[in-house]
Amino acid sequence: MGIDVPTLDDQTYEDLLEQAKKLIPAYEAEWTDFNPHDPGITILEVLAWVTETHSYQLDQVTDAHREKYLRLLGHERRPQTAASAPLSIDPPDSTVGTRIPAETGLAVADGADESYRFETDHDVVLSGAEIDRVATVDGTGETDHTEANRTSGMFYRPFGDDICADAALFLGFDGDPFAGTDALTLVVDYHDDDLPDPAPGDALADEPSVSPTVEISWAYRGPEMDSWESLSIAVDETTAMYDGGVIELTRPTASQPASGRDHALTDASDDRGWLRCRVETPGYEFPPQLDGVRTNVVTASHRARVADEPLRPVTVPGSGGTEETLGLDGQTYAFPDENLFAATVSVDGERFTEVSDFDASGPDDPHYVLDRSRGRVTFGDGRSGRVPPANATISASYVYGGGEAGNVSPGAVWRFADPMPAALSGTSLATAEGDVSPLSGATGGTDAESIEAAMRRARRDLRRPYRAVTADDVRSVAARTPGLRIARTAVLVGDPITVVVVPYAPPDVGRPVPSDGFVRAVQSHVDERTLLTDRVSVRGPRYVGLELSVTGRTRPGYTARNHETAVAEAVESYVHPLTGADGDGWPFGQPLQGTRLVERLTDLEAIDHVSDLSITAHGGTMVDEHTVEIGDAALFAVDSVTVDLHGAGGVN
Repeated sequence: MGIDVPTLDDQTYEDLLEQAKKLIPAYEAEWTDFNPHDPGITILEVLAWVTETHSYQLDQVTDAHREKYLRLLGHERRPQTAASAPLSIDPPDSTVGTRIPAETGLAVADGADESYRFETDHDVVLSGAEIDRVATVDGTGETDHTEANRTSGMFYRPFGDDICADAALFLGFDGDPFAGTDALTLVVDYHDDDLPDPAPGDALADEPSVSPTVEISWAYRGPEMDSWESLSIAVDETTAMYDGGVIELTRPTASQPASGRDHALTDASDDRGWLRCRVETPGYEFPPQLDGVRTNVVTASHRARVADEPLRPVTVPGSGGTEETLGLDGQTYAFPDENLFAATVSVDGERFTEVSDFDASGPDDPHYVLDRSRGRVTFGDGRSGRVPPANATISASYVYGGGEAGNVSPGAVWRFADPMPAALSGTSLATAEGDVSPLSGATGGTDAESIEAAMRRARRDLRRPYRAVTADDVRSVAARTPGLRIARTAVLVGDPITVVVVPYAPPDVGRPVPSDGFVRAVQSHVDERTLLTDRVSVRGPRYVGLELSVTGRTRPGYTARNHETAVAEAVESYVHPLTGADGDGWPFGQPLQGTRLVERLTDLEAIDHVSDLSITAHGGTMVDEHTVEIGDAALFAVDSVTVDLHGAGGVN
């Protein structure tokens, strides 16, 4: 039930004025003219109006109140986000092997009057060699991906469709990628357009780390080299090809021969440099898929850094045309820029500490509150937080940027900005705009979250269970394990409570199985949120393999040979663990009844009837020749489908 909130503003202007008039005889008996023309009544009217205005404020809930309420609930308004764009660098020969450090500034011109500051997100080592050959070698043979790697809108699976140990991705270069350097930067563009976003982190808890089970290794074979040489992985933002990002490989000082079985390519040649990425320990939930792997590519984000910038006091127009400081003298200062990401503020060289508010600040605490959106810093008032001394030097180092304005178009002009990295000074990269070109427009920039949006998000979050008490709670908590793409969960009540998780996978993956690292991440996430008396065990589903044989006849006008594939696909989609049955995946533990499968097949436009259906199950219980029962934590997976169709009149 709701709480009765008293009305604090319970007197109107008329009530206040009438109450004041009634008090006049008690204080001044000779005052008898209460008409509006009386100067005393005019003063009372002004005071009544001022009082009513202040009383009105007592009943108002402002944005400052709402923001404080959100903070008390463990929520904060989301700040602005920075747009980012991938950039291709065409390095002059004099810069090959040069490392461009992270946070290198770039100037972007998008239109006649629009200019923006960006900075690089990571180091990039410039290479004189480009990738001109991409291939996969696995148990099925060799597959060429060169065209897919260089063509926008195409993607490929670097380790094949059915990943096994020793499956490898080969990258061929038109020269030596390590010429003039011992490091190489690769940017991996992961294809996730058809994938759901990983679950976000809890609003009220830290995100657990996900440690993949997969292990990969990198090796190098340069021109005129007869064997593969192991490479060290200095940086891997892809987490073993689970995501896109930067990979930096380095050659050890002493050459180390690569271990394991050596793969050979049919077109391997001595004049090409090669990289090999090999799967040492498989365990992907579904095959990685890439849009491309490139050299000389760096991502840049809409932000800029300023160091030791003097801040000015915030002033407001005062009487007589003068400027007056806002609040106490030396209490509020303004940055030259708005939309701050972070800042450190110093007073006469002493670094102060940022706090969300002054509620817990003492009179001598060197604290400040930062208003990121408006670019202001407020110090204490002497009771809650220290006031800077008069004429103090207030300076700040800060990062600013972000917002929707940074989503510049693909046609924007990019160049390195001053100050240039020392290694690039005097080169064409310092002056020629054409040496830096965007691969796409900048995306991802958003403005800071509004109070209203933050309140709506907080309400949604508070409706979600964050403690696993009931079976539905456990299912919901497990499904929201941060960083994972979980398609389905099931909870079997018992001792221990069993949580079955099915990872997301593309439709052509018939047996989605979580890796050990995947299961550990879910187990850790659930354990932190269950009751002390509950024991929970997380596992993947058990699959019952099916071999099916379908015999039937097509309707007149349809050729049997052309529709056997459609029948096989209908069988596989009907029992698919993620999309089967009614579209949400085959229910855990539900038996397969051949009669219903026959009904599904006869719904196909070309199928007249099914004369025979044979089912063989590996792992389930055959109740009869057309019915298979499975356990509560089991699902079906189709191993093979044999289809024999005859046309009307026996024509195939």
